Amino acid sequence: MSQEIVYTSAPQGLKPGSRGFCTVIATQGMARNLSERLESLSGYRHAFAVHDENAHLNPVNYSHLKVTVGGQEYSVLSRICDAGQDYTGRTNKLAHHVALTRSERPPAGPAYQLQKAGFCIEEWDSQPRYTERNCHHLSSDHPPLTQCTSWSRWCDAGWAGVLAQSALEGKHQTQTIIFPVEAGSSTLALVAEAIQLLPEKKRWEVTFSTYFTKLPAGVDCQWRFVLDGTPEADVARRNPRMHLIDLCVDLGTAPEGTLVEAARTGQLSQQQNTETVVEFREAAPIPPQEAVQQNAIQDFPDIPESTPPVPPPLEKTRRAPGPPPLEKHFRKPKKNSRKLLMGTGVILLLLLSAGIGYLMMPGQNNTSKKVVKTQTPPPRMKNKEDLEKIQQARVKQAQKSAPPLTPNEDPEELDSVTQTKMTPEPKPKKKKTPPKKRPLDDVRKKHHGVLPLPSLAKNIGANNQSELTKIYVEDVKKCELSILGSEIVLGNGSHFLVKPVSDKPNQWDVIKKIKNGFGESVVGKFQLVENSLTFGWDEKPPELGYSLKYCLLKITVDSETVYCQLSKPVITKPIQLSFASPRKLTEVQFPSEAGPLPPIGNIQLDLFAKGLSKERLKGFSKFKIPTQNTIKHNSEYRISIFNPISEDDTEKLLDLIISFKRLDRSVESGITIEAEAIGKKLKGIEKIPWNAKTSIPDINNNLKKECKSLINKTKSDLSNHEKKIIEQENIVKTIKENLNNIKADRNVPKGKGQQNQRVQYLLKHYKIPSIQAGEEFLKNQANILTNMNMVKMRLQDKISFFSNNELRCNKVLELFDQLERQVTIDYELFIRIKDEKVVIVTTSPSSHQH
Repeated sequence: MSQEIVYTSAPQGLKPGSRGFCTVIATQGMARNLSERLESLSGYRHAFAVHDENAHLNPVNYSHLKVTVGGQEYSVLSRICDAGQDYTGRTNKLAHHVALTRSERPPAGPAYQLQKAGFCIEEWDSQPRYTERNCHHLSSDHPPLTQCTSWSRWCDAGWAGVLAQSALEGKHQTQTIIFPVEAGSSTLALVAEAIQLLPEKKRWEVTFSTYFTKLPAGVDCQWRFVLDGTPEADVARRNPRMHLIDLCVDLGTAPEGTLVEAARTGQLSQQQNTETVVEFREAAPIPPQEAVQQNAIQDFPDIPESTPPVPPPLEKTRRAPGPPPLEKHFRKPKKNSRKLLMGTGVILLLLLSAGIGYLMMPGQNNTSKKVVKTQTPPPRMKNKEDLEKIQQARVKQAQKSAPPLTPNEDPEELDSVTQTKMTPEPKPKKKKTPPKKRPLDDVRKKHHGVLPLPSLAKNIGANNQSELTKIYVEDVKKCELSILGSEIVLGNGSHFLVKPVSDKPNQWDVIKKIKNGFGESVVGKFQLVENSLTFGWDEKPPELGYSLKYCLLKITVDSETVYCQLSKPVITKPIQLSFASPRKLTEVQFPSEAGPLPPIGNIQLDLFAKGLSKERLKGFSKFKIPTQNTIKHNSEYRISIFNPISEDDTEKLLDLIISFKRLDRSVESGITIEAEAIGKKLKGIEKIPWNAKTSIPDINNNLKKECKSLINKTKSDLSNHEKKIIEQENIVKTIKENLNNIKADRNVPKGKGQQNQRVQYLLKHYKIPSIQAGEEFLKNQANILTNMNMVKMRLQDKISFFSNNELRCNKVLELFDQLERQVTIDYELFIRIKDEKVVIVTTSPSSHQH
């Protein structure tokens, strides 16, 4: 079961008390030792500081590494990138690791899986959480081989084949690829194109890192992409023994090879085996002139004998496999090779001179005519390979010029003929026979398990058959066909049945049986003739017979079984967001050529939002995207975008709602996309939440106008209220001054019998009957002033609220504009049969890549 963690700097992690760099997302129930092992793979070096103008060029490190935890081997797919500043203002990183067991590995390989949109978590929504096991969408695709176009941007595309060949020739052979900073965004594509050249069973053996710096002890990485200008790049260039592909220099043409040619053309010859092969060859026979030299040496013992450069003939010699292409390209020539060649040339000249002297001696003239003339001495050779080619050419020339032996020739004359005439012709090399194909090789390797049925309109009739694939079987009775998933495709209790034709063992009728079992009708026919499996529709296929294309065909030959899809998905364009309709609702119907669709309740939808990132949506950096991107009918996929101007980072601004449901004013189902603006409004002094899904731009424009009007009115109210506050402040101030003056006034009557005089005096001079009454009056006026100040604060709060609402409206309108320009929605409509994903409709494959 796939498991994951997300590792970054946060004020609070998943583990109690954890903060700083810690795990913030993890699979529920993950073992602690596995979690800690994944955390150790989270190293990242920033090439540019967070405030550098080139910070956006910091490479993303995609990697596939292998770790063993608790005796279980995991393939770890990772994405590690720059994440701006953390909560303390320091540089941050975001690492997402997904651990897969051997049984979970998708056939297309690790790089292809990392390219799938929605697989990697690229941003964190600041919410620590646990996820469910096996929550990742793992691809079951078998993509066809394509040209290595990403490589051709930087060098000869054949170098992708050189890199792929290194994976076949050495399991632990390390390759270093230096890339310029401009190529940082395409390194994953470079890896994916090289890995696609390998057989599927070999792809998961390759470990790689698209931005390699260092790894923990015990973790190996075969393909290491290092950034130009880093210490790793400098070390690689200084080490002559390191296998290196430097994309920053002119590499020239890659050494020729099967995979090199496949990288350039996008086609891999089936007759070529990409595995390393041990070859056999016959050694070249001794050339005629060397035979003469050997006889001359026997006659001239004073000439020192030397070892001939070409070995004596052997029946068969085993040749070790050649060096890997990279090693062959970059290995240095041996220092002593030139001296050895020069010495060999001198010895050959001496031997040839001796042979010529022997032939010119008296007594040799009678037979000299029958001796093959010695050719001119060979020049100095630049290398051993050139020497061998020239020697082989001389052998062929000598064999042509030597006269054939006949029975009439004198035996004495035969004795005088040199051994050159008797040299046998070299045995012809045995032609390599192509390896015998297994019965279902074409189904697996050529068609990758996809055998599209012919169009119903173009292929109707008993004799109109279209080839699907080749099945290499001598006895057709060993081939068994069956249809799977018809109950999912038809959904009405009916099903498809493959029934062998009794008198024709190489034919199978496809029959549709209705629910009650009392009726059946022929849909079409499979035939296997001369290893060719064909299919043709019946002249009158039954209703829903064309739904057969969404079933699986099970092919079994002996003990080998393959499950084949019978259709290719309909390719359509990604959904462009548009909120210009009156209801601000985007509705998408599925392409008509995909019909008839299986029952809607059995169909699922995978959704991918492309362009929804802080780099693409300027000014909006906080998102909440569901980790589960698969939805069923009558369910929705909700993406939340948070308010960038709010102090509360959990305050939503807008929800993008993608639903799979029946379309309005239609009997068909499709995809609807609508936006839901989220805000607050004032009711008295209470702020009440509100939301709206339709006509959001109109709502926000009207709300802006309303906010501006309320701002102006509230400002006017506030101005009038502030004047009243000033008046009240003066009243309170006057009362306080009067109380202080009374206490200081010596003329105030203070005797016990002067109470009436005191009241009259205070009323006359201070307008209060007593100090106690004045203090009570002061208290009341002070309370009034306090309430007036509270009203002032509420008015100020209203102005602030209306101003913020106006800003919110502007932000919503700005967000709508960016969503329409920057964001598209990719989707795949599919059903599942025996854990096989049968895709019915999909957006263009290129749109699924990062």
